[in-house]
Amino acid sequence: MKKFITGLFLALMMIMPLTPVSASINVPERTSTKTWVEDFANVLTPSTEQYIQQYSQYLADDHSACIVVVTMDYVTGEIDDYALSLFNQWRIGDANFDNGVLLLLSIGDDDYYMMIGRGLEDDFPISDIQYLLDNYLEPDFAVRDYDSGVRNVFEKTYEYMENNIYYNGGTDPDPQTSDPWNTLYVIIGMLICFVIIISVLRSIRRVRRYYEPVYYYTRPRHTTYYSPYTYRPYTTHYYTSPPSSSYHSSGGGSSYHSSSSYSSHSGTGTSFGGSSRGAGAGRRH
Repeated sequence: MKKFITGLFLALMMIMPLTPVSASINVPERTSTKTWVEDFANVLTPSTEQYIQQYSQYLADDHSACIVVVTMDYVTGEIDDYALSLFNQWRIGDANFDNGVLLLLSIGDDDYYMMIGRGLEDDFPISDIQYLLDNYLEPDFAVRDYDSGVRNVFEKTYEYMENNIYYNGGTDPDPQTSDPWNTLYVIIGMLICFVIIISVLRSIRRVRRYYEPVYYYTRPRHTTYYSPYTYRPYTTHYYTSPPSSSYHSSGGGSSYHSSSSYSSHSGTGTSFGGSSRGAGAGRRH
């Protein structure tokens, strides 16, 4: 029994560090559920606050999403834990879609952090969050121009969500590219793919199952030639004796002579041929 109690105690001690800390961190009260910027550190200008309020409300009206910007003098504990507490206790984003975005600046700690809800994890990877922070917040934050940095990174985050998550349905490693020519390039690419697919399908239909040799015939050519041989058939000729002359001989007689002296030649011939936890990122230290 003692061993069981001891084992249970050790197991609880091991689990306790893994329990959420968001509920144990005290965060300030939010002005309202439709307030998208809380400048507790007083580093933002009224025009920047109005800009954030206006465009974040567009996201809320059109997509039930939002970008909340919070500035603090200091935070309790680690900034990512504090961001998690703000995110959960303020219930940032729609309850059904969990598509809120939080940008937290801790001025006294010289740090910042951006956190997104789980509903955006597939379309808003950490690499893109880090890209936004490194390129649009860090340059101004490093020189303590917090107002410019917050406005720049908010603007690019808003464009990213509008252009890549809710309209294009994908992610862009460089959120600043909102070139109208991109649509034309996509259309041309789709047309090229369509032509290639049609060509492949037609070539498949033309393939024969069996292959047979094909012979090509030309018209026969006939040539007549003479034989190199000459044929001489034998012919018998009869000669009569010359008329007898008037002289006297001791006897009479006749003579017979035969000979062949006829010649002829003839001959013919022919020739032919063929042939296919909410994600977040913060300042690099």
